[in-house]
Amino acid sequence: MKIPVVRALAAALLLGAFTACDDNASEIGSSLVGDEVSIVIDSVFTVSGHCEAIEAIRPRTTTQMLGKIDIPAFGSISSSVVSQFLPSTELDTANFAPADVDSLILTLRYAYDAFIGDSVAPMGVRVFALDKQLPSKIASDFNPNGYYNPEKPLASTIFNATSMGSDSIAKLGYRDIRFSLPRELGRKLFQSFIDNPDSYANGQVFSEEVFPGIYCENAFGSGRLTLVTSTFMSMHMRHIGYDEEEEKLDTLDAVHQYYLVTPEVINNNNLSVKLSDNVTSLVAEGKNMLVAPSGYEVQFKFPTREILSRFREHQAGVGVINALTFSIPADSLVNEDGVTAPPYALMVLKKDRESFFADNKLPDNITSFYATYNSTTQSYDFASMRSYIIEMLNKETLEDEDCLFSLIPVQVNYETVSSGSYYDTSTQKIVSEVLPYLVSPVAAVVRLEDAEIKFTYSLQSQK
Repeated sequence: MKIPVVRALAAALLLGAFTACDDNASEIGSSLVGDEVSIVIDSVFTVSGHCEAIEAIRPRTTTQMLGKIDIPAFGSISSSVVSQFLPSTELDTANFAPADVDSLILTLRYAYDAFIGDSVAPMGVRVFALDKQLPSKIASDFNPNGYYNPEKPLASTIFNATSMGSDSIAKLGYRDIRFSLPRELGRKLFQSFIDNPDSYANGQVFSEEVFPGIYCENAFGSGRLTLVTSTFMSMHMRHIGYDEEEEKLDTLDAVHQYYLVTPEVINNNNLSVKLSDNVTSLVAEGKNMLVAPSGYEVQFKFPTREILSRFREHQAGVGVINALTFSIPADSLVNEDGVTAPPYALMVLKKDRESFFADNKLPDNITSFYATYNSTTQSYDFASMRSYIIEMLNKETLEDEDCLFSLIPVQVNYETVSSGSYYDTSTQKIVSEVLPYLVSPVAAVVRLEDAEIKFTYSLQSQK
């Protein structure tokens, strides 16, 4: 519905409120003067689209998903992991030699509640050494066969997600899955630093010249997915020397975390997802769905041409674009398995989809936007699309690719930034990462047919 809201002086005052909110506003009619000003809200627009399968995801993250689980409402998921390590560039060669490496411990650390499924189910994990380089364009459909020797595991263990009756463990905010790796591997790594410190320059050189990385797989058991957020190898050192002054043996012990999995190196979750009939039947019926991890996204055509045509059609005089908002209703699956709607959705131009994730971009509110799922209204609300429509208005030629968007389930990470002022101690959260969703099974039915677009603009009539 197109509604002239206010006229005359009141409209001019209201317009001032609009333009003050965004100084990077349209260069078209950036200010209106005079009495004959009207504010128009236009919402007679429709959106069409379809569901597309997500073949693979490429999140650059330290999160590792390990295990296997069946969820009736969603389907089955299993995940293994391949990882490289970022080495320290300063090993303690002054006090220790390779022969002093007593043990090498691999630790997979996760938050005490960072799992999906049965906390007490025993799960087995095996670790293998990679024997060749991982591909640089690795994705979630990666098959690790041929990159390790399945007959020679480095280590294995069995774990569950409880505190195992230990009060000291129960008080911790995290749990560890620990593997005792071969001592010979630790001594080899230490010796490689002594022989050529340059091989420890960065993760890529280290993986190429010293140690390609590890492969972790679920050895047995099902019923749980564990979300590991910190992975590292620790060297336990022990040097036994002779103190001539004291005339006795002297023992020096130390533990060093020389090798870490970080965003700078390859860390990939090898996913196998088989969606349930509950999900696939909805897609077969023509429902638009967001499903993750590695499930479905929605491709749709935004009515950019119609919006601009409406603005130009009613722009009898000078016009200013005030706001453009877009709200998409989305319903969670009806289920008793805890499957919810994705907490965030990314709206990005289809042509920029791959580069957005490959280059670790952040939403710019021109070609990409993100929205938090509103559980009260059951919708994703994109409230700041004004810069996009202004950008399109200023283009000489509007192409089809300028109107085609992908709606993708994502996870959004934040960092807290302080004001930096002695007098102002306030802080704010800013978006630091937007990644393909890889936290838990999520699904929602997107109702594009009920999406609501509100286009607000101001017009000044020519006398």
